[in-house]
Amino acid sequence: MHTGVILFYLEDKGYGYLRLEGTREEFHFRKKHLLVAAVKKGELVRFKLRQGRQGYYADEIARAGLG
Repeated sequence: MHTGVILFYLEDKGYGYLRLEGTREEFHFRKKHLLVAAVKKGELVRFKLRQGRQGYYADEIARAGLG
């Protein structure tokens, strides 16, 4: 699992981006990749990286500290 910070999440569009903690790497995610109802800008999260057709994306996103 990786730790990162939500850069933004557009709930009405169902996607967002997060930044891997301690780096400048940013990853896309979709609503279906969230393990929580919603996330907010600046929120600390834990996630897995998966390889997609267009590169890596964040998956299994949960708030950091919630197991």
